[in-house]
Amino acid sequence: MLVFDFDGVLHDSRARAWRCYQDVREEMELWALPDLAGPADLPVVYQGVLSASLTRWIDFEIAERFWKRHAELTARATTGEPHGVIPELAGPLASLAAGPGYAVVTGSHHTTVRTLLARTLTPEAMPQVLLSRDEPGSKTDKLRDLRTRWGATAYVGDTGSDVRHAHAAGLTAIAVAYGYASCEDLTRAEPDRLLDTPADLAAWCQAQAACPTTAPEPSTAT
Repeated sequence: MLVFDFDGVLHDSRARAWRCYQDVREEMELWALPDLAGPADLPVVYQGVLSASLTRWIDFEIAERFWKRHAELTARATTGEPHGVIPELAGPLASLAAGPGYAVVTGSHHTTVRTLLARTLTPEAMPQVLLSRDEPGSKTDKLRDLRTRWGATAYVGDTGSDVRHAHAAGLTAIAVAYGYASCEDLTRAEPDRLLDTPADLAAWCQAQAACPTTAPEPSTAT
């Protein structure tokens, strides 16, 4: 099984994330935070471990409240989101679903992600497992559980934090350079492979789907 982050990997939510960042910054009057001119400036704040990425400017507890409110606003803005899965990735995800299987582990809300996936994917092409911020445990915990119970082998993310979570869980870390973080942040985290474009990820996924290994039944062990 392969595991994917959602925002910035399977779905391009950068414009929505930027708008909600600016809205929360104004709502909470956190003028110490950078005023981002557009989605291209998101790498300024998406650096290192996300939970601590704003602590260069504000206290950790305030940053936690910021990201919680940000998640609420981005979920609410989903109704106006015109896109689902990045088009190049729809076919490869369907191939993975029919073969070795795939999962999604995301910091977004469960309903938001499922709604956006379903805009592009048929029911048969949906992930076998979807773990979101609404389920307990850290991203590392969730990835480790997928490795133990489902035989997950790799996690595809778009930030240095994703790379570190993958390695901490004992998975191969695949990073994509078209998401939220800069290439510098990604390379500092030392991913096992860096893919530049959605087309590159699509080709990599098709290669994995073409050479499946026997997937174990999910374990009931905790």
